[in-house]
Amino acid sequence: MAGFLLASVPVLTLGLGGIEAAHWAGLRQTLSLALMEAARAGATRQARPQAIARAFEHGLRMAYPDPLATARALRERRTALGTPWRIRVARPVPEAFLDHADPDLRGPRDHPGQALIRNDYQARQQARRLAQGWPAGRGPRSGLTIHEANTLVLELWWPHRPLLPGMAAIVRALAPLAGDSAQASLMAAGYLPFRRRAAVAMQSHPAAWPDMADGRVTHGTAPPPAWKAGQPGPGGTTDMSGQPMPGAEERGEWTAPSEAVDTAEGPGAATEADRESGAAEPGLEPGSCEPAP
Repeated sequence: MAGFLLASVPVLTLGLGGIEAAHWAGLRQTLSLALMEAARAGATRQARPQAIARAFEHGLRMAYPDPLATARALRERRTALGTPWRIRVARPVPEAFLDHADPDLRGPRDHPGQALIRNDYQARQQARRLAQGWPAGRGPRSGLTIHEANTLVLELWWPHRPLLPGMAAIVRALAPLAGDSAQASLMAAGYLPFRRRAAVAMQSHPAAWPDMADGRVTHGTAPPPAWKAGQPGPGGTTDMSGQPMPGAEERGEWTAPSEAVDTAEGPGAATEADRESGAAEPGLEPGSCEPAP
């Protein structure tokens, strides 16, 4: 009997570890699908942060089919961490609007003076940049071509609470070994940081938006700041071109959807005769999703 008990401990431990690992694998795939849904909504809505946030939280139904479970999961993370999840708009970067914004473009704007990057006639725009002497058509401030500036790249940070009892304590003990402050703060609270990355060709004119005041959707090349309970993320009253942004909807809290979320026509689909889309970066084509580095 004693021998059986001694042998059952490692067997049960391995079995429970396998269940946890299988759950992690499934959740990572589900998060990739939700992030792709958010990217497609952003591609058709000028990369508007509120549209990205609503589509991502709507996509969480794949992990939490019950709307009450979705609301509970978000509420628990908001209470513990201040921000339930974070998406960084890695592309287009704010500097891309300084290089490629078209002041003469007549398109939908949230407020007068909002910077827009033209989504059509990209071949002509690229030829004009080359004629200006820009190496490979890359902007001097952003280093992006017009094709790359018209590719929406999102990076997701999702805090995952382990299923098994005791795993959260192990995660907290490993927090000092985390590679950055954002991961360390998540692990110190008992959450595993899951990161995903998606890229989709824009299907509308990219617009310069401020970060969401609660920190769920931010912009730029820097990773998000450390999670702090009760501490909202960086807000903004100006857009990425420095223009004031009055009256913008900030939070866009999740509610049970009453209409379908917008999706793109298809990864890299063209709506103008000479529209082109380039790869977001080597190894990450528009319409793809992969683990974030």
